[in-house]
Amino acid sequence: MRDVRAWHLDEGGELACVAPERLWGVALEERRPPTDPVAYHGRQSKLSDWWSSTTGTLVVCGSLRRTYVATELDFDPEVSRFAGEPVELHWEQGRIKHRWRPDFVALTRGGERRAVVLPPNTTGPQWRERLSALHEVAEQADWRVQVRPAPHGVRRDNLLLLADYRQPAIVDDAHERALLAAFSQPRPLHEGVAVSGVPELLGMDHVYRLIWQRRLQIDWDRPLLPNSLAWTVKERR
Repeated sequence: MRDVRAWHLDEGGELACVAPERLWGVALEERRPPTDPVAYHGRQSKLSDWWSSTTGTLVVCGSLRRTYVATELDFDPEVSRFAGEPVELHWEQGRIKHRWRPDFVALTRGGERRAVVLPPNTTGPQWRERLSALHEVAEQADWRVQVRPAPHGVRRDNLLLLADYRQPAIVDDAHERALLAAFSQPRPLHEGVAVSGVPELLGMDHVYRLIWQRRLQIDWDRPLLPNSLAWTVKERR
């Protein structure tokens, strides 16, 4: 068992250093990183924040790959809240001192807290050591470890397109009902908008928003285009 210490900001915004068992129930999914992320050689793109439609807050993303995962977490209906790099783990392995931040901490709607990590492009001893240490922390803190690769290919492209429509918008209820009714059976996006009677530009924007909200479904294995098929998601009872 490693002697791991966890650094995070407490409810008052003060830096705290605690043993893993003291993380039990701590709402890290609502916290900023203990210190601001620092760019390093080889980091893809620039440091950025992701505005989350799930929480209405900014989520720290230290790389482009993390931004892609933040997009997917934001789209995931199981996730109620998440934060980027809210905890930093410190431990020693022989003479080697380790310091590492899991990419995200997320809370599910069922109340499960997850440490979400991206696998590196090339795994090796360092990755295995970090993952092993994280599993030890998770066992003591009542977390679940989730290794979540960044989305890629068509799915990533579709997510990034739809994410442009994640911001809240004022929508006419009659227009929304007409659009959902038009897609009660699978049909191309542009055809459904035409059938609904909603003005084309307004209708197409809201169709993309309904897909982001998971109220319309699409084939995620195909690029999302105006002639892509979409259909209404049945409400759960």
